[in-house]
Amino acid sequence: MKILLFVYKLYGGGGERVASILLNHLCEKHDVTAIVFDDNAATYTLNPQIHIQKITINSHRFLHPFERIAKIRKAIKKNNPDIVLSFMVGLNEYVILANSFSQKKLILSEQTSIQAKQKLSRIITRHILYRFASKVVFVSESDYNYAKWLKNRTFIYNPLSCSSYSNNKERKNTIVAISSQRRWRVKGFDLLIQAWAKIAQSYPDWKLQFVGATDDNHISNLTKSYGLENQVDFLGWTDEIDKTLQTKSIFVLSSRREGFPCCLLEAMSQGCACVAFDCKTGPNEIITDGKSGLLAINGDVDDLAVKLQRLIEDEHLRQKLSIGATEEVKRFDKELIMKQWDELIQLTVDI
Repeated sequence: MKILLFVYKLYGGGGERVASILLNHLCEKHDVTAIVFDDNAATYTLNPQIHIQKITINSHRFLHPFERIAKIRKAIKKNNPDIVLSFMVGLNEYVILANSFSQKKLILSEQTSIQAKQKLSRIITRHILYRFASKVVFVSESDYNYAKWLKNRTFIYNPLSCSSYSNNKERKNTIVAISSQRRWRVKGFDLLIQAWAKIAQSYPDWKLQFVGATDDNHISNLTKSYGLENQVDFLGWTDEIDKTLQTKSIFVLSSRREGFPCCLLEAMSQGCACVAFDCKTGPNEIITDGKSGLLAINGDVDDLAVKLQRLIEDEHLRQKLSIGATEEVKRFDKELIMKQWDELIQLTVDI
């Protein structure tokens, strides 16, 4: 089978990581081509059997959408795939329009929640254009249930990308949060700093660390305003996130919204005791509250502080949640998730 997958880039984000995992899996049995739009090289490991093609947009900004649609249409015609896949809403809208000329079987993957506040263009895409795809894949059951207007919807959780690690002997007194620096507001890092400020002085031997952010940002300034410079570190990005997490005691997800938080899944797999805001969507479909992690009231800084304090003070609870987390993530085993993708692709082709 010839499969053509569109994704903006193959580095840096959870959706891109999932696209890379899927590409590596599919190329074992199929002829797979990935179309990217970014000049930077892929940082996620890719099987050399995957054909990588790049689309460059050269026109004036106003003409970008038209050029993008035209070049996507040309790529579909040139590669003549049995099925087209597209990752993330910003690209999905262009692929739908371009594919209308060729009428190839088309699967769209959503990697963000559709229940958040949306621009008009996103509403049009999700409520109208998505109806013309063969299948639309959501990453949470909550979004699947919400999108009742789409008869062609399904949901598949994102897969765990690393092996589990349950050794708790080398963990330091650290709380860790993960995100690229530009997404600090979505990830609620300001809320996390506020929560940490409420309890930090009581635990001078503990530190809060941000992976993916440097100390030149709004959050570092907020840290200074609370006088927390000595208890907050900015570590920048790492390509070995699993090894980084293996030394941390607590992982915190303070997001205002999520699609499917892959970083939470990774932290659980590496044995961190996890606490997350019960935001839409993702955390409450990953964590069993009190067994594999703790859920804090969505957006409630006081409750997040209480949950963090509870974990800091109770080593037995941390160990219990660590064990529960490594068991919980077995539901997201890569082989299980890829099997669901195989079944969906075959079903779509056979329609």
